[in-house]
Amino acid sequence: MVENNKPLIATGQGYLLPDSEIWIDPLEPVRTAVISHAHGDHAVPGHAKVYCTKNTARLLRARFRQFAGLVITPEYNETFEVDGVPFMFVPAGHMLGSAQVIWDRNGKRHNYTGDFKRQQDPTCEAFQAIKTDVLITETTFAQKGKEHPPAGESILVLGNNKNINYVIGAYSLGKAQRLTHLINQLLPEMKVMVHPKISRYHKIYEESGFSLGEWSVYHRQIFKKATGCVYIIPPSVLQSYMPGTNFLRGMASGWDRLQAGMDIVLPISDHADWNELLLTIADSEAKEVYTIHGESAAIIEHYKNSNIQISEL
Repeated sequence: MVENNKPLIATGQGYLLPDSEIWIDPLEPVRTAVISHAHGDHAVPGHAKVYCTKNTARLLRARFRQFAGLVITPEYNETFEVDGVPFMFVPAGHMLGSAQVIWDRNGKRHNYTGDFKRQQDPTCEAFQAIKTDVLITETTFAQKGKEHPPAGESILVLGNNKNINYVIGAYSLGKAQRLTHLINQLLPEMKVMVHPKISRYHKIYEESGFSLGEWSVYHRQIFKKATGCVYIIPPSVLQSYMPGTNFLRGMASGWDRLQAGMDIVLPISDHADWNELLLTIADSEAKEVYTIHGESAAIIEHYKNSNIQISEL
């Protein structure tokens, strides 16, 4: 494929539609931004105009006092125009409000998946497969054979020892809410506590109609005296918790390297694994595929003898 014919221009500041001022997930303030979800590696403040889902806007308003001059929040599967280009948001299943960004241009339908997962997760809008001509997919875990076990199976490790407490690192936005729901659903006898930085996002999830179950903000004296407590904290805070006698440490992540040195293994990911990537490409029926956010060598090799053209964006 010819570089100039690529559907997006990849820059260090995000992705730009050629011959336009429309940016997708820009990392510096721009005139017009289309944002897939509220994580910091996809959304920054200061844009003149932003298009995102309603739940993404709720989360960004909590993160930033003034994240954009004008915020436009179309519904999922509703067509809207950005500088004359028809767009649509489709659920990505990554976290609350996350969206695949669909647009029609030059006679082709394009799908920028952003971050996505296909595992069941009642704390966000479920992934929706969509047919497209051009697929631009994240490849965070595009390692052949990389498979995320069902999150419901992984969380049960916390039930192996109910006479001790747990300190679990998890991203404040998305992963922490998923863990809270999983524990309440599968280990209801355990008490969930969350770091104050996480609690504000829990409240937004619940205000948006996604029940997480029972939880409370961390209370040091209760945690010290009780057993069967799970304290969910941001990964940066986990680094300050050395191995203790009254708790076990874990990190909820699909990255194997982040499990090193932990007392328990929690391979819970909010990204697609190898098989989910292949399924998404098949479901899209796209013959033109581009990869972003991760390693692409294995998946390019996988399709080298197929009728699918695949390359890095």
